[in-house]
Amino acid sequence: MGAILIRDVDELAIDKIDKAAKKAKVSRQVYLKSLLERIAFFDVFIEERDRFEKVVTASQTQMEQYLLQQSELYKHVLQIESMLYLLFDSDVEEIQQQLIEVGGRELKQNE
Repeated sequence: MGAILIRDVDELAIDKIDKAAKKAKVSRQVYLKSLLERIAFFDVFIEERDRFEKVVTASQTQMEQYLLQQSELYKHVLQIESMLYLLFDSDVEEIQQQLIEVGGRELKQNE
């Protein structure tokens, strides 16, 4: 690993650093190393967080679209189910009326 030597640091700054290191129960060197590494990798963290947010947003959008499609599919299944019940329990005129209400079209009869 590389080394960093910093000269002419203000005494007040050194005192504050030493107090912070003591509070964290580490040496000045360990404290400053940790602080420098956090500063150096902060932009990487921000980039990863932003990328993660984009993935979550895209996933949420996909899930919302899926839910809408499932809802539409469920409506169609209910329509088909009601038409099947009608077919088994109705005459031709009732079936015609139901088809017009549901799909806006009439049943073509074979002649």
